[in-house]
Amino acid sequence: MPSDRLVRFPAPVVPGISDSVLDTATGLLYVSGVYAPYPEDDERSIRLTFGVLEEALHRGGATFADLIRVNVYIKHLDEEKLQAYRRVRDSILDPDQLPASTAVGVHSLYNGAVIEIDAIAAV
Repeated sequence: MPSDRLVRFPAPVVPGISDSVLDTATGLLYVSGVYAPYPEDDERSIRLTFGVLEEALHRGGATFADLIRVNVYIKHLDEEKLQAYRRVRDSILDPDQLPASTAVGVHSLYNGAVIEIDAIAAV
């Protein structure tokens, strides 16, 4: 039975999932993993993925400033890719107000993506 307190936003690109779910009782927005496949250029892929995340946040009534948690999955994570992620992240998010986060190295991601980010925001 569907809950009236949950607002589901359909995924604009990937069918069969919710892009995000807003729990109106807690004011928390849960964003599904977002990605932007552009495997030739890690930094561009990371920047585009943050753009997709921003769109998902806006659909749920949030902004980057509302992020409280992010999980980042990076294909074949090494120090160079981690530093690229941090450079891009710090140019988009306020480095003095970063959300709690985890970076996980993975073997592969959906549709050839280099990075995938899921998030929780307070709305």
